[in-house]
Amino acid sequence: MDNSFYHVSERTIERVAEVAAAAVPGCRTIDAKLAGLAGRSFPRINARLDQATGTVAVDTEIATSYPAPVAAITDAMRATIIAHIRTLVGLDVSRVKVTVANVETLPDTGRVTWDQVAEHEAFVIPTPIEVSPTHVEHPTTKPLQQLAPVKARSLVDDMRDVVVPAPIEVEHPGQPDPVHAASVAAPEPVRTFSPEVPEPQRLAAIHTSRTEARVPFPPEPIRPWAPQANGVVPRHPQLPPLQTLKPADIKRFAQPRDVPMPNRAPLKEITVNRPPLKPIVVEPAPRAPFSSAPAPRPVIVPKAPAPKPLKQITIEPVVKYYDRSR
Repeated sequence: MDNSFYHVSERTIERVAEVAAAAVPGCRTIDAKLAGLAGRSFPRINARLDQATGTVAVDTEIATSYPAPVAAITDAMRATIIAHIRTLVGLDVSRVKVTVANVETLPDTGRVTWDQVAEHEAFVIPTPIEVSPTHVEHPTTKPLQQLAPVKARSLVDDMRDVVVPAPIEVEHPGQPDPVHAASVAAPEPVRTFSPEVPEPQRLAAIHTSRTEARVPFPPEPIRPWAPQANGVVPRHPQLPPLQTLKPADIKRFAQPRDVPMPNRAPLKEITVNRPPLKPIVVEPAPRAPFSSAPAPRPVIVPKAPAPKPLKQITIEPVVKYYDRSR
């Protein structure tokens, strides 16, 4: 009697059903990360396992392409999911609900026809796994070998006499000759500059003449207002008498004196390490070729396929228990 048993989780069944749904022509596989913020991933599988009866109920949400026969795709997907779960998992499927939640428009080259869906094989043949037995080898050890004797040698035998080097001769530097200071020549005395004072000139008298006011147009006769004269007598301005100029005393500048200046140190040569200049090569920028407008694509008018006769579906009842009355 075989006492072995196994347990299959619902996640495993959902994964098998997801692979089976993706194999049906016309079923679109959409990733939620690539669909956007509000996008959803397809196909979406939800499996519920009944432990008592050993059956599975599967709810499927798919996205199909357009144009495509949606009814044929759902029938093929239902048969493919049932066949995969029965063959690979070993459980019976009580119900498969298929909901088309999204439709995507594809170019003309990716159109799915009714014949492609009808030629799809729903059954799956599992690939047998060949396991080769592992060859066990016992470890082999080498025979024991006798250890070779180690001869130790003292480092005192290798020591030799220490040779002391001769003392280094010290050279005494000679005293340099005294430096004689050269005589400094006294500069010539600075002569003071005495400005020349021009001779005084007499002031010229200023004569003023009265200006007559002229009217360009004869005004209307107006009765002039005659002010009363206060008897003011004009007087000429009186200038103060000329005074003799005083001689200007210019103080003599200070006598120059010798100022000792330190000897200037010779200039040091400065070496600037600069990297060598690299020649700059300016390559001409490639010009973009003149692109012409693409030719208009021909308009393809889709034609509906000719209707085909319906196939007869025969449903055979499943006999689970053996009837002994027969």
